[in-house]
Amino acid sequence: MSNLRYPAVPLITVDPNFNVWSCCDNLYDDVTRHWTGRRHNTLGIIRIDGTPYRFMGKINADNYYHYEPAVIKQTDVHVYPMRTVYTFENEAVKLELTFMSPLLTDDLKLMSRPVSYISYKVTSNDGKNHQIQLYFGLDCQNAVNTPDQEVKVDVYENGAVCGRGDKDVLAKSGDDRNIDWGWMHIYSACGFTPSVLSSKQLCNKFGIRFRDGIAKDVNPGNTVSLVNQVVYIGLEKEAEIGEKALSEFICVAYDDIHSIMYFNKPIDAYYKKDGDTFELVCKKAIDEYDDICKRVEKAEKDLIEKAAKLGGKYVDIISLAYRQAIAAHKLTWDGEEIQFLSKECFSNGCIGTLDVTYPSIPLFLMTNPDLVEGMMNPLMKYSYSPEWPFDFAPHDVGQYPIANGQVYGKNHETGEQRLEMQMPVEECGNALLTILAICMYKKDMSYFKKHKDMLTKWTGYLIKYGLDPENQLCTDDFAGHLAHNCNLSVKAIMGIAAYGMMLGKIGEDGSEYISKAKDYAAQWKKNAFSKDHYRLAFDKEDTWSIKYNMVWDKIFDMGIFDEDIFDTEIAYYMSKFNKYGLPLDSRIDYTKSDCLLWTTRLADNKEYTDKIISTMWDMLNETTSRVPFTDWYFTSTAIQRGFQNRTVQGGLFIPMI
Repeated sequence: MSNLRYPAVPLITVDPNFNVWSCCDNLYDDVTRHWTGRRHNTLGIIRIDGTPYRFMGKINADNYYHYEPAVIKQTDVHVYPMRTVYTFENEAVKLELTFMSPLLTDDLKLMSRPVSYISYKVTSNDGKNHQIQLYFGLDCQNAVNTPDQEVKVDVYENGAVCGRGDKDVLAKSGDDRNIDWGWMHIYSACGFTPSVLSSKQLCNKFGIRFRDGIAKDVNPGNTVSLVNQVVYIGLEKEAEIGEKALSEFICVAYDDIHSIMYFNKPIDAYYKKDGDTFELVCKKAIDEYDDICKRVEKAEKDLIEKAAKLGGKYVDIISLAYRQAIAAHKLTWDGEEIQFLSKECFSNGCIGTLDVTYPSIPLFLMTNPDLVEGMMNPLMKYSYSPEWPFDFAPHDVGQYPIANGQVYGKNHETGEQRLEMQMPVEECGNALLTILAICMYKKDMSYFKKHKDMLTKWTGYLIKYGLDPENQLCTDDFAGHLAHNCNLSVKAIMGIAAYGMMLGKIGEDGSEYISKAKDYAAQWKKNAFSKDHYRLAFDKEDTWSIKYNMVWDKIFDMGIFDEDIFDTEIAYYMSKFNKYGLPLDSRIDYTKSDCLLWTTRLADNKEYTDKIISTMWDMLNETTSRVPFTDWYFTSTAIQRGFQNRTVQGGLFIPMI
């Protein structure tokens, strides 16, 4: 078992909207939270022989009008790729609690289902019989953006529901913004009684002391205010345990009605592609539970066995990253093709960002490259649109959940795209290399053939401007504009080589492009070299940066850059480590986790790879930033610089492809 102290623990991970974490050591230390940090509480209470204990969340984070019950002590937590398993114990009982989101990338309909599971097993610790009462509740704030929005609450035969229904569906976009339409459900086929309760009613039901306040009683079928009170939809059950344990499961689900505004047309999650409804997949989630559990455990076992070749710390890293990297996307179907749309979480909220797609693809190349194609489909569709005025690739297709066209760098008063705020070389290189990867891992050149004309234009842009880029942004836009960027030049060179390689794969002559890439690489080597390493920028002698964009030269054995460059760079990087990792470049001591793992493929150097993994594990274990796995942090302090819950952590799987 791992001894990692997780900075935050994934619980319910379905998509960017339906996404709940525990951001503390014990599941009961705080309310559970959306990846943004907002209160999206999931409450768990177990009453043992008449005494209530809390095992998950808090009844009310503000603690104004009630007293929290005692807790049943958490004794363990372990994060697997698709499951999180907690253990709680006292002298009377042992409670095992498992959160499971079946994000099986080889089954897109299952992966896109808006259903997650909470299962539990209660056993007697002292061999005696015990009367048990269980309660699982979802705070209705899960279904709103701000607490001043009212929700309707109700119960039905085996579940409870809350939400705002079809009000404001896909009406607004944003980064630090939560869903405020649709319906959230909690349900079970295990004989639970559904309920709608205010925190006051909940305390009264479980014999928890409650001070008088403004909290009101709530009843099913009503519309309720969440101002100054907490309202739960929940499930309750009483049972006796003794020689026989109590082992069952519940489902939590979110019906978002429509998922994405896609070029001015509302489209739905992929699971609806062939006519399945929300109600039907909720039923399937129960009927197929046992089979899904077996499939999840097998997929986890296979993934962990591959990761274990790089050690237990790497297993911990990819186990924490897996659900985050997938569930920060939404998988949809527009009637013609799939879209696997990322959200740039705590960056700017952009949807379908190309320079977020590019670093994330290793996980998806390894498990299902169709999903990488789904990432590229929206960007390619937009590229052909008259709304995109440039001869280079776009950055994004909107701001989540509205994908109506690029917002990055846009003048929102005039509606014009500002050229100086684009990433021309970056995005052209990203598109070419991503499409090469799609074709190579699918062993099918169809996607290149489909978009060959557009890719020819983008390759021409790289030939003209890529060797020594002008003062422009790259994916590290948080560091600002930089002229003569050596790593950006590498991306251009690799993009040109990728185009030549793809031409060869369809039986056409790509030698002109391969030769051009090799010629540029030779010039790069001469102009970027500085004593014992290669520079951050061609004109800045006493600088350095990690050249993660060279990785494709190794993965696809392209032979564009001289072999000694890789060994020289890795040797230099070894001298630049801080306590929590290798900085991104010489400007400041922060780093990017995805870029770090990419550099492990530049050379077969176990010492270097182990050091990257070990320092990243230490960052997770010791950081004071209790947020979903940040990819941007300081290597001196392990403190988050920015970003959390981002899809780029799919890049952490690159050692396995």
